[in-house]
Amino acid sequence: MTHLIRQMGHVAFTTPDPEGSARDLAEIVGLKVTDRRDGTVYLSANQRHHEVSFRPGPRAEVLAIGLEAMDAAAVDEVQRRLRSEGIEILDDRPLGPGMERAVRFVAPFGAVFEVHTPVARDQARRHVGPGSRPKRIEHVNLKAPDTLLVRDFLTRLLGMQLSDRTAGDEFLWFRGWDGYHHTVAVFRGEPQLHHYAFDLHALEDLAGIADTLVLKDRALLWGPGRHGAGGNVFTYYVDPDGCVVENSTGMDRIDSDLLYEARTWEISATLADRWINQWGSPPPAGFTDPGLPFAAVR
Repeated sequence: MTHLIRQMGHVAFTTPDPEGSARDLAEIVGLKVTDRRDGTVYLSANQRHHEVSFRPGPRAEVLAIGLEAMDAAAVDEVQRRLRSEGIEILDDRPLGPGMERAVRFVAPFGAVFEVHTPVARDQARRHVGPGSRPKRIEHVNLKAPDTLLVRDFLTRLLGMQLSDRTAGDEFLWFRGWDGYHHTVAVFRGEPQLHHYAFDLHALEDLAGIADTLVLKDRALLWGPGRHGAGGNVFTYYVDPDGCVVENSTGMDRIDSDLLYEARTWEISATLADRWINQWGSPPPAGFTDPGLPFAAVR
């Protein structure tokens, strides 16, 4: 079984206020600003040059979801597969610094991806600053009209593996080579990025994020709770641009693609299956409403 995608790479946004969006993410979650170029602010949680970037633009949109490929050969293979399917390639140059090769494209279900070589690991492991300081950007969760089209694309063209699904394929979760339960998740809706997520060290970090939101006269959107699919303890809040940010700890890690079988979860109005929250509280009304459109497909 050959993997093309190693792990979650980065998320690139446009926003009218890059400095404000970056400052909010740094103060609440604890990422560090690693670079500023031509008005773009780059942030990272670890040694990678960046995991999130905010570029100047008239409105808040998603430029691309970056997926870190195994190597340059994997980027070439993705590009070959895209061309064989007649999928338009937006660019074959990386959006940001620290990546040697990339291919950026609009997937058939409306999301914009950038498959790229590993981001340069050129930052210090630790940094001085506020926030809870996560380990890494963990995953993204998309909305798409046809979740089975997403499944076909991610597994057949990008070589990702299905980790879990709901019985009616309303929700699907996919993983890369690193084995974490999901790098990309999807549920039904108009094409948007619903949330991007960070992997924290401990439950105390999630409490710190919630307390920081209080000091900013804001509040959590949902949580804490523990997901069924993925097993991670979670909280969610909405950032200044209208995108949801998840912070979590303890996501399941799958150590064998050959032995693991994707689970099927029943969606229930009761607590019978606890697929969305093993601790019981359902998501609030309107939880799935927020999200940001993709700039290339507006």
